[in-house]
Amino acid sequence: MSGHNARKTLHLVLTGKGGVGKTVVARIVAEYVTDRCEPPLCFDTDQTNALFSEVPAFAAQVVDLFDDEARINPSRFDAMLNEILTAGRSVVIDNGSSSYFETLEYIAENDLIETLQNAGFDVYLHCVVTGGAAGESTLANLLQMAENFGERINLCAWINHFIEPVRRDGKPFVEWPEFIENSDLIAAVLEIPRMSSQLSQADFSVMLKEHLSFAEAVAPDSRLDTMKRSRLMRVRKAIFGAMDQAFGGFADTHGADRRIAAPAEIASAETAHE
Repeated sequence: MSGHNARKTLHLVLTGKGGVGKTVVARIVAEYVTDRCEPPLCFDTDQTNALFSEVPAFAAQVVDLFDDEARINPSRFDAMLNEILTAGRSVVIDNGSSSYFETLEYIAENDLIETLQNAGFDVYLHCVVTGGAAGESTLANLLQMAENFGERINLCAWINHFIEPVRRDGKPFVEWPEFIENSDLIAAVLEIPRMSSQLSQADFSVMLKEHLSFAEAVAPDSRLDTMKRSRLMRVRKAIFGAMDQAFGGFADTHGADRRIAAPAEIASAETAHE
């Protein structure tokens, strides 16, 4: 864990499309905050697949935001927020795609961003953008967040190439008109390409499926062998290095540095369908 005096941050991983790597991003963010700052308070509000809560290292609390009629229950959201405001530590929330629109509505109606900022939090929204069939809907989610919240929070776009490369007419995301027109509203862009090594890909997949954190997977007493641990150490270094470019370990300056993490720095990183 970093020894600097890090800021208190709240990270909400949010997308309206399931199966695009949202929970993997939540896991990466939670471990990065742990490594660079402090173990965060974690919540899993995904009503369909509460996979974030299945990783023991993060001790994510499962919060059912819906009532018996499948409608979001504001009092349950209130209870989670009250716990966040009294805990005095950083927070990571993996929000389910089924409550995407309701969550946006709750944020807007309750001036949640201002409430959190007044309580001393730097607020980050993390949105995954993919290629393929889910590409347009995930991009629409990002643009919606940029329009509604981009001027007030740190909006982070995670470009996930796992399903297929996220390119349009051969151009990367940062050259698309949608990004260029909204670049002042997007605080950071992180690219997560396919791993160049099939061995690293397999090791990372094992880590995810066995619900291990990076720290557990690479520890000397890990059940993974030496070479697997070595490859996963390189993957972690690449991902965290890219995040350092964007976030600076959450120290020194306020908010994200509005930089694009160099894809070359994370060329060995890959997410999965979680």
